[in-house]
Amino acid sequence: MSGESGRLMAQRYRDKYFIENEGPLPPETVKDLDLAYHVSTRINQMVPCELCGVCCHQKRIIVQDHEITRISEHLGQDMASFCDSYLFKEDGKWFFSRTDPCHFLNEENRCTIQEVKPEICNDAPFLTTQFIGAVFYLLRYQREGLIIPILGNFILDDSPCSRKAAKIISDEIAMVLSRDVEPNADGEYLDISAKAV
Repeated sequence: MSGESGRLMAQRYRDKYFIENEGPLPPETVKDLDLAYHVSTRINQMVPCELCGVCCHQKRIIVQDHEITRISEHLGQDMASFCDSYLFKEDGKWFFSRTDPCHFLNEENRCTIQEVKPEICNDAPFLTTQFIGAVFYLLRYQREGLIIPILGNFILDDSPCSRKAAKIISDEIAMVLSRDVEPNADGEYLDISAKAV
């Protein structure tokens, strides 16, 4: 993956999850952020959602502006009514007002707006700021011994997908830490230690 692609991925992550940053990031930070995003993406791909409903009990579920339009149309409501009934705004961002459980989680632990649910719901739990941030920290400071204590704060013990992820996260991070690698566009890792100088 080129340096430009890495910067674009880091920028997407910062933009998507509203990470505040003053000025450009150092190249090593961009690389580690890119790797953290890829590690988390690989885990997300290897550990599919089990539809257990645990993520639907999170305290804050963000809803982007374009998602408000999509969800309100799906429910047959005008945007103002939808916002009044289901959302609140804080620091310029919209959130579901009821999240423990989410208003749209039914008694069978199924999402009633599955086709139009917010992107953060598809990303949970492994492509969220907290999880990617924890992976970034581990990659950045290369402290493998801290994997369980740090990620334990972000992996939900009562979620079947989290139990599966806990079994592979150490190997994924150790593999990245053991070699000089960059992720390619397919989420695979390229060994760049043998590149000609």
